[in-house]
Amino acid sequence: MLDNAKFCTYCGFPENGDDNEKAKFHAQRVLKKSQIREDRKKISSARNTLYWMAGIFFVSGLILFMNLGDIAVLIAGAILAIIYLVLAYWSQKKPFAAILSGLLLYLMVIVVNIIDEPSRIFEGILLKIIILSFLIKGMYSASQSVKEQ
Repeated sequence: MLDNAKFCTYCGFPENGDDNEKAKFHAQRVLKKSQIREDRKKISSARNTLYWMAGIFFVSGLILFMNLGDIAVLIAGAILAIIYLVLAYWSQKKPFAAILSGLLLYLMVIVVNIIDEPSRIFEGILLKIIILSFLIKGMYSASQSVKEQ
């Protein structure tokens, strides 16, 4: 570092700044660490939601298969479960892309179900809202963490 430099070229600490500038620097670092922790919690919640969705799609496909005897329903549920498992795993490396993909896939499933049977829009509405809120919060937090890096 240069002797006459006001800020550290590595971290931005105001080396030759006054006490107010140094306190502001430390406060901003504490806030940033707090925000990063909060973002990680929301991303983790979204990842867990993806795992839960894998289980929900698999179990619902299995139940519908037993009730209807339609193998296509079982296969579709298993495929969706596998996709959500892969997305949940991928969210450890690329959380924004994985959570966004999971959200878009879930919205597509909802739309397809509504097109197939319009009365399904209100079936499980509370669960749909909860899933969407976890995924949207996680996606937003993942986008914030990408901006900070």
